[in-house]
Amino acid sequence: MGQTIDMGAIRRVRSLTATVVGYVLVAVLAYFAFRIFLGTIYWLMRTAILFLAIGLLVTLYLKLKAPNDGEPK
Repeated sequence: MGQTIDMGAIRRVRSLTATVVGYVLVAVLAYFAFRIFLGTIYWLMRTAILFLAIGLLVTLYLKLKAPNDGEPK
């Protein structure tokens, strides 16, 4: 006699597999989106710190180069 295939079981397995694949896909996309978001935040912070450091160094340079009022030339 021939074997019968339970189509309900196959549908349940396919449904479960599709659910797992969907969750993995969403997790991978969320991971990359989160990394891009954090990378952007870190880049903005580094840029702000760089501009702040350059501004402080230029200010310090100009203060040191300015002649003193009571000092002979």
